[in-house]
Amino acid sequence: MKLTVFPLAAAFAIAASTQAGPADVVAATFVNGTEVSVRAAGFTASAKTLNLSLNFVPKPGTDLMIIENTGPDIIKGTFTNLAQGQIVDLVYAGTTYHFVANYHGGSGNDLVLLWTDADSPVDKKLDDQLRLALKQMRGQAPFDKATTLQPDIPGNLPEGAMVDIQASRSQRLLDQISAAGGEVIDGAVTTTTIQAVVPVSQLESLAARDDVQFISPAKPSIISRLKP
Repeated sequence: MKLTVFPLAAAFAIAASTQAGPADVVAATFVNGTEVSVRAAGFTASAKTLNLSLNFVPKPGTDLMIIENTGPDIIKGTFTNLAQGQIVDLVYAGTTYHFVANYHGGSGNDLVLLWTDADSPVDKKLDDQLRLALKQMRGQAPFDKATTLQPDIPGNLPEGAMVDIQASRSQRLLDQISAAGGEVIDGAVTTTTIQAVVPVSQLESLAARDDVQFISPAKPSIISRLKP
């Protein structure tokens, strides 16, 4: 998922077109990276939209704080266009910079955009949470330092992540899943979707196939359905 970034001048025009009031839109502009858009003892993000604007060249490792919670409570809900762990692309002067949203950043209850590295075109065929799992496995930013961020993969098992593979079903694809140490879920295969448990390290090689369109985390199902 990507966060659509609008110029500040357009933020309230967009709000008006959707009949949302100014209170429903939070605009965060970063000129040098030290700005904090909202400081509050408690903040509710639910039903609100976030508009971001990057107006400087961030150095590698730069983190951007959007909400600093000055009270003990966590942020209530998430913005309508920004999920926990969502990878965000911000553009300045024609260059794209990449961040990850963490609603448990800062002191543990702040919304912070964490610097991350660019992904390959192949990796963009993976859901954001699976891309984070790959970064974590490789020790890439934001996992190159201590962080509260964790990939959200409901079906994360010792033998791999349970995923839905959107693809044209073929025996070659099924064979590659097996050769990669994966297990196809019996009864969860259609002509366009394959559900399987696959080692995170092998997701990129599967995504590189021309017949694979997208791979996303699957909801956990009964493990006994795994093929022996």
